[in-house]
Amino acid sequence: MMRVGKLDRATLERNVLRHFITSRKELVLGPVFGVDVAVIRCPKGYLITSTDPITGLVDDIGWYSVHVSCNDVATSGNRPQFVESVIMMGEGEGDERAEVIAKGMARAARQVRADIVGGHTERTPGLSHSIVATTAFAFVDEYVTAAGAKEGDAIVLTKMAGMEGTSILAAMFKERLSTLGRRTLNEARCLSERMSVVDEAEAAFATGGVHAMHDPTEGGVLGGLYEMGVGSGLGFQLDEGSIPIAKSTKEITARLGVDPLRLIASGSMLMAVAERKVPDVLRAVREAGVEASVVGAFGGSEGTLLRKDGSREKVDETIQDELWRMAGE
Repeated sequence: MMRVGKLDRATLERNVLRHFITSRKELVLGPVFGVDVAVIRCPKGYLITSTDPITGLVDDIGWYSVHVSCNDVATSGNRPQFVESVIMMGEGEGDERAEVIAKGMARAARQVRADIVGGHTERTPGLSHSIVATTAFAFVDEYVTAAGAKEGDAIVLTKMAGMEGTSILAAMFKERLSTLGRRTLNEARCLSERMSVVDEAEAAFATGGVHAMHDPTEGGVLGGLYEMGVGSGLGFQLDEGSIPIAKSTKEITARLGVDPLRLIASGSMLMAVAERKVPDVLRAVREAGVEASVVGAFGGSEGTLLRKDGSREKVDETIQDELWRMAGE
């Protein structure tokens, strides 16, 4: 049985990325592991673009699809401006399913102040449920990427670890989790409403103190930091005790035997921040209405997680998102 989820670094580079030979002089940053955007030089400034799919059984798939690609563009420090979509409906889904998806997309686009400008919609042979992929764009004057962290930078995490995964687990295993109580499950599901990282990314970047940003999606906070480390050529030290985790996340992950640091974490942002600018970045993010915490630092050659019990754990490319593991049980 092949492992579901994103391909690991070696497989991706061997079977996919090495075939993409780029030659256009306008291309500043093309396909590379761990960086979610492409950067294209324009006559004035740059075009930032990113594509992402939503493939799982998600209730509000249109809303999610817009936010995940817009979050990727936001890792550049800029607000997304335009979105295109590909909607692939399941064979047995009625026409009204397309409208539900479109309404969700429109709601998310209004939230981040982006325009949906086109795409493609079809009913796909052999598909059991809808899949939506979106591409977000922004024309910008300057940017950062996930690969720009510097030695000694502080690691700042906005919001909390495992937010998206918590909301999905609450829906997937509602019967198994019923004894936790309605309040806990409702709080878990509501975490998905904080999906966008656009506001905090824009505010942090404006301080001039951010060297790199990455939204930790599949693989959670650990997966996101591993990708930033590879791209930046740096190790990192992450302090588990400093990482904020919602009460509902703690209860659900404990009940299911899930590591919240390896759980898909859309809705939070990882930032590499110059040490002297940390107070400015924390202040700017909080003024944007988002909490933020210093959870570690970049440096050295290996990724290390300092657990609460004092043990040290190496962080490498073997990370699989806990959501995929649970889906296979």
